[in-house]
Amino acid sequence: MQRSTIICKANTNNNDDDNDNYGSRRNLLKKTVTSLVTTTTLTIISGSASADSQEMMNDKQKYYQNFPTLFAPLYGEATQKRTIRRSIGPNIWSLEQNLELGPLQTPLRCVVIRLDNGSLWVHAPLAPTLEFFELVESCCCDDNSNSGETEAVVAHIIVPTYALEHKIFVKDAIQRWPNAQLWTSPGQFTFPFDVSEEFVFGKKVSGILSGGSGNLSSSLFPCPWINEIEYETLASGTFTIGMSPTTFYETAFFHKKSKSLIVTDSVVRIPKNVPELNDADKLLLISKRSTSDPMPIDTPESRLIGWEKTSLLVSYFFPEHEEPDPTKFGVVTWTDGWHDNFNFLSNQLVVVPPVVRTLIYAQNPTRVQEWVDRVTDGKWDFEQIIPAHFDAPIPAKPKDLANAFRFLKDDTIDAFPYNDLARGLKPIANLATKK
Repeated sequence: MQRSTIICKANTNNNDDDNDNYGSRRNLLKKTVTSLVTTTTLTIISGSASADSQEMMNDKQKYYQNFPTLFAPLYGEATQKRTIRRSIGPNIWSLEQNLELGPLQTPLRCVVIRLDNGSLWVHAPLAPTLEFFELVESCCCDDNSNSGETEAVVAHIIVPTYALEHKIFVKDAIQRWPNAQLWTSPGQFTFPFDVSEEFVFGKKVSGILSGGSGNLSSSLFPCPWINEIEYETLASGTFTIGMSPTTFYETAFFHKKSKSLIVTDSVVRIPKNVPELNDADKLLLISKRSTSDPMPIDTPESRLIGWEKTSLLVSYFFPEHEEPDPTKFGVVTWTDGWHDNFNFLSNQLVVVPPVVRTLIYAQNPTRVQEWVDRVTDGKWDFEQIIPAHFDAPIPAKPKDLANAFRFLKDDTIDAFPYNDLARGLKPIANLATKK
C-alpha cells in the first residue's frame, strides 16, 4: 500500500510536469509567433523608411546644369552628385564632389570658412544640389547641425580663378544666398560671347582681388574678411582667346586661424589610394589592359589600377604606355611601365600639375616666380595646402611649396617623363606659347 502510494504520487507529479511543459511549450510558441510577426512588421516598416530615406537622399543629390560644359552632365539634369564634407582645421571645411569627364572621375573641392562673426566664406561653389547647400549652411553652427537659415548664413562667395569648373556654379550659389557679396580674381572672361558679369554670376561683383591683400580694384565694398583671410593673386600666361589677349589669373588665400593655404589649380597631390567618391564601375572600365578586354572582377586591386590610370589620363591627356593596338582598329592597350609613371607623380608631396606647368606657367615663368616668392616669403606660416583638385589637405609648409616651383629656374628639375608629354601637352603648349 505504501509502495502504491509512492508510485501514485510519483505518477501524479509526472502528470503535473507534463502539463507544465505543455503550457510552457504553448507559451513559448505563442511568444515566438508574436516575436516573428513583430520583427517582420518592423522590418517592413524599417525597409519602407529606408527606401523613403534613400529616395529623399537621391532627390538631394540632383541638380540642373544651366550652362553647357565639357563635364558630365554636359547640360541638363544630373542625378546622384554626392557631396562629402570634412573638417580640416578650426573653422574650416572641405566639401567635395566628383569632376567627371566621360568615365574619368577626380575630386573637385570647395572650401568653406566660418568667420569670427559667424558668417560663411565660400570658395569655388560646387554643383548646386540641395545636399551641397545644406552641408555648406551646416558649417555656420556645430558640426552636423543646420541653422535653418539660408540667406544670412553665407556672406561671401569667392571666384578664385578663370577656370570654368570653379565658377560655373556661382550663379546657382547666388540664387541660394542672394545677400552674399561676390569676390573674384581678375580677368574673368566668357567665350565665345562676351556677356555681363550679372548674366554670368547673377549679380554685380563686389570686389576684384588684384595683386595682394589690400589692393582691391573695382570694389563696391571694403573687404570685411581681410583680417582673417589674406590673398595673393598670380598673373600667369597671356593667351589669345576670341581674338583678344587674355591673362589667366589665380588667387591664393591664407586662412590665419587654421594656417591653411587655399589654392585652385597651381599645385596638387595625387593620392595613392582611390578617392572615396569614385564609382567602381568606371574604375574597372579604366583598369582594363586593353579596351577590347571584358570587364575585370571587382577587387581592390582592380579599382586601384583604374585610379592610377585615371590619374595619368587626367594629368597628361595622352600618356605614355596608352598605345593604339596596331592589329585592332579603335582598340587601345596599356603597355608595361605606366605604374612607374604614376609613382613619379604620386610620390611628390606637392606637384604643379603637368597641364598647368607645361601650358600655363611656361609662357611667363618670371611672373609665376614672383608670386611664389610672395606666398613663401615668411609672412604666411601655413602648415597645410588645400587645392581644389585631387588630395587635401596636404601637410606642407612654405619651403615645400617653393620646392615644387624650382623648375621655373631650371626646367630639368622634376621633369615629367618625356613620352608622357610628347603626344598631348607638349604640342599644345608649343602652339599656345608659339614655340
